[in-house]
Parts: sequence; C-alpha cells; structure tokens
Amino acid sequence: MERKKDTSKNEETVKRKTTNRIRHRNVDKSVKEKKVVENEKENTKKREKATTFNLVEVIIIMIITAVFGILVGSCVAYFKDNVIDHNSVPYEFQEFMDVYNDIKSDYYKDIDQKEMAEAGIKGMVDFLSDPYSSYLNYDDSNELDEELQGQFVGMGATITTNEKNEVYILEIYKDSPGEKAGFHVGDIIAKVGEQNVVGMDMDKVSSLIKGEENTKVDVTVIRNGEEKTITLTRGVVELTSVSYRVIDGIGYVQITVFAQNTPDQFKKVMEELKNQNVSSIVIDIRGNSGGYLQVAEEMAAMFLDKGAVVYQLDTKGKIESIKTTTDKLYDNKIAVLINGGSASASEIFASSLNKNLGTPLVGDKTYGKGTVQKTKKLSSGAMIKYTVQEWYTSKGNRVNGLGIEPTEKVSLSESYYENPTDENDSQLQKALEILKK
Repeated sequence: MERKKDTSKNEETVKRKTTNRIRHRNVDKSVKEKKVVENEKENTKKREKATTFNLVEVIIIMIITAVFGILVGSCVAYFKDNVIDHNSVPYEFQEFMDVYNDIKSDYYKDIDQKEMAEAGIKGMVDFLSDPYSSYLNYDDSNELDEELQGQFVGMGATITTNEKNEVYILEIYKDSPGEKAGFHVGDIIAKVGEQNVVGMDMDKVSSLIKGEENTKVDVTVIRNGEEKTITLTRGVVELTSVSYRVIDGIGYVQITVFAQNTPDQFKKVMEELKNQNVSSIVIDIRGNSGGYLQVAEEMAAMFLDKGAVVYQLDTKGKIESIKTTTDKLYDNKIAVLINGGSASASEIFASSLNKNLGTPLVGDKTYGKGTVQKTKKLSSGAMIKYTVQEWYTSKGNRVNGLGIEPTEKVSLSESYYENPTDENDSQLQKALEILKK
C-alpha cells in the first residue's frame, strides 16, 4: 500500500533588538580622571560582554538560517516530486480532470467526490479487458487479504442461510473464539450487538461479527426455539489450507490455497506423516485457484534440488528463470491430483514437480492462468489488481489460456458427484495405484 503524507510547515520569524545606553555626567577633573579610568575598565567589560552576547546571537542566527534552509530545500524537493507539472500532463488527463471538476461543481445533485474518483479508477481497470485485472471494493479486498494471509479476526465459524433466509452457523472451527464462547452448530444468529440481523445479507452479518482482536460483542442466537445471548471475545483465527489423512498406508494431503501460512502447515503435516512411517504421498490441488506465487515456489523447493528452475517469468519480453535457493527437504514418492479448478500458483507447483522430477499429474487439464498480478490498496480500503507479468513452465512452455495436461488423464464419473467417497474418486484411486507400484 502506498501512503502519501501531506505535511504543512509553519514559519516563525523572531526579531530581537538590544539597546545599550551610556549616561555622561559633569564631574570635577580628578574625579573625572578617576571616573575615566573606572569607566574605561567598565566599558571594557561591557564590550567583552557585548561581544560575547553578539557572538552567541550570531551562532544562533546561523543555526536558524541553516535549519530554515534545510526546511525550504525539503519543501522544494517535496513539491518538485509530488506536485504535478501541468505542462507535462498528457492532454487526455487534463481533459479527465476538467470533466471531473465540471461534474463536481455543476451536477445538480450532491455527489461523493471520493467515490466518483474511485469509479474513474475502476473504469481504467475495466478498460484493460483483462479477466485477472479488477477493482475490489472494501469487503472483497478484505476477504482476499484474509484468504491470502491465512487468518482473520472474528468468531471462527462458517455461516450460511436456510430456506427462511436466516443466517445460521454451519461449522465452528476447533479451538476458535466461537467454540470457546459456547456457540453451537445450527445456532440461528438473530442479533449482533443491538442490531437485529434477521433477513440481513450474511456478508453483512459476518462483517458485524468481525472486529479488532480482544474486543467483545454480544451475539444473540436462537437455539431450540429459545433466544440465548453469548458474549464473544474476538480473536485471531487461522485458516486451514492443508489437511491430511492416511489411505491404505499412503498419505493424502489436500492443499486448498497457497496462502502465507500454507508452508508451515504443510511442514507440520509432513512431520505427522513421517511419524506414521508414511513415505508415499498424494497431493491434491484440485479446485485450488492459486495464491501467492512465492508460496508455490517455496512449496516446490521442498522437493527440488537447490538451483532447480521452478518456472520462468516474462516481464515485458525479459525472461528470467526463477530457481530454488534452498536444499530440498523431502524425497517422498509423490503423485499430484489436478483438474480444471487448479490455477495459477497451483499450476506452478504441479508443473515444477512434473518437469523436474517426472512427478505424475493425475486428473483433468488445469485452468490455464499463466499471468501474475500486482495489487495496490486505495485510501478507501478498496484495492485494484492488474496483470504485470506472464509465467511459463521451467521448460519454457506457455500456460496462460492453455493449461497443463495431466500425464494420467482421468475424469470423475457421475457416481462420484452423486456420492463423493474415496472409493468413487477415480482420480484418487489412480494416484494410489501409481504410488503402490
């Protein structure tokens, strides 16, 4: 996020004036001569004092002048860097500002100038006609941040709506603030604080429940037909992106997103599997739409030799090979499950293991998102993201719009969608078969 600080400086000029007055009086000669000597001594002392005082003043003035010069120089540099030179602004943007100012001053209704400015920003992003470049409002921006950071502050529960459009708790995360407060699965949320939320959009309900860490909010729920008010102390909830289980002696690890905390969760899972003497692993990234490229790079590096190429990055025609910089951690035999929902960082992870290690990819062709986006937070809390680079596989193959073909093409049957079990999961069964050989 880029922040600009507008600093105004006040200048104060202090003027000091010192006046020395010497009075002369008529005295007799002897007295006068005596006085002359005494006066000479006195005047000498006064001159010394005056000289000393003036020297201090000079030093102070020099310091003030130097500081003032620095401040003026800083102001000049600031405005040189931040104030727009209208002569250098392209004509189309001058016209844009003219239209903005005309609407602001002449439109017959009051308008929110900040919202209008952001509408202009949204229009610029939409103009790109890029499916991966977009404007995200405050709520969508926060949701994306939470997903990629792998945590949020709130209750720690999944909510949804029933046929009556009532918001109820579908799932409560283990050891979450919601579980500690005493909420139950099935509780219908009626009030948050003093606000009635019956019939309210569940995204709005969710935003009311969230808040700052360690703050409290009373949530009234309907349980078994009775109202019950529970005080929730909001806390940090870590989102789980890695889960596992053991199937026929083979580890099954599912990664739902490549979030910031995914590598740590993955290492813990790998340690658990090691403790259970599991050496072969199926890594399921079906439906994983991506996340941070750096996280996918870090995850792939756990299995690759130091110096191996993970992927190639194209920045306006300049190709750079992204290589691992650490020693590999695991030598496990692996198969990776992919499908049409595996995109972006997922495709980097899958292709790097396949191209470097020959890891089998089982399932359907991936989505084909081979571009990299940059994000920028706006002052309102909204965000824009826009494409800045394209990436290729470690061997230089293009992925964007094409996807990655599986080495073992296996599609799920209708019976799986009707009854999703491990036995009906033909892609999983194929991966297990490969690892058992």
